[in-house]
Amino acid sequence: MDRIVGIKPPDYIRVKGWIEKLGAAYGDLFEVTSIGNSLLGRKIYAMQMGNLDSPVLYCGGVHGREWITTLLMMYFAEDVLSARANRRQICDMDINKLLSARGLIIVPALNPDGVEISINGADCQGLEGYLGEDLFERCRSREFCSKWKANARGVDINRNFDAAWDDMRAIAMDSGICGPSMAGWTGEYPESEPETRAVVELCSRAKFRHVVAFHSQGEEIYWNYRNFTPAKSHLMARILSASSGYALREPGFSASSAGLKDWFMEKYHAPAFTIEIGSGECPIPLSQFRFLYNRLREMLVLGAAL
Repeated sequence: MDRIVGIKPPDYIRVKGWIEKLGAAYGDLFEVTSIGNSLLGRKIYAMQMGNLDSPVLYCGGVHGREWITTLLMMYFAEDVLSARANRRQICDMDINKLLSARGLIIVPALNPDGVEISINGADCQGLEGYLGEDLFERCRSREFCSKWKANARGVDINRNFDAAWDDMRAIAMDSGICGPSMAGWTGEYPESEPETRAVVELCSRAKFRHVVAFHSQGEEIYWNYRNFTPAKSHLMARILSASSGYALREPGFSASSAGLKDWFMEKYHAPAFTIEIGSGECPIPLSQFRFLYNRLREMLVLGAAL
């Protein structure tokens, strides 16, 4: 079939166009909302489908240079919508039956500014008012920008949630990260960033059964957080691991706080997972995407069904 979502870098204009075309093709099967705006005013899109009384959250594009996760979310969304419209299965699972019982909300790019910086560079991105002079000058290099993880203020979104944030801030400062940076800076206080607040507010409204945050790379699944891990989390993680072949991991102390997974587990006492997709360099080349997607397709369906 002719696809709407192609295997192309998912910058903001392209994602917006894909969502609009999916709406024209499948608008009766899902709803598009904006859960907020990024620091530079880009919409943070959410695609809602199925039984939203019992939803799961899939979140990609948390780190700019991990934009392959945004493409993963968009590609999977089209597969689900096409399967529903044509009454097809995905990996032998009845998608219409699944979504009559379960809901799925997909945020393809929580950090659209960071994704844009990594894909297209920092030119005309409005960064000068947020970054120090030295960092701003370094952002003139496209090679430097391609590795950008943070938002447009130089805050690492996955270090900005209110879950042992003070611990993560101390680790960052001990590492010499004391202000805006391409990666690792926690921000001035928890939930200081509009991107963080957008997903926090979404979670307060949607009452998710569980949350899955997609990152890259490492082919690993992180499933626990300190003393806040629900009993069923390990079984769920083992199912995701068996489907994908990804290893289960427990984060080291330096990566065990202030992230979306950590905050959700502490706040709602419900399962949450970080899945590190792909392996090798980051950003992961588009040439790896088809293999990566085919390997994860079943897991993506199972993650919504659990």
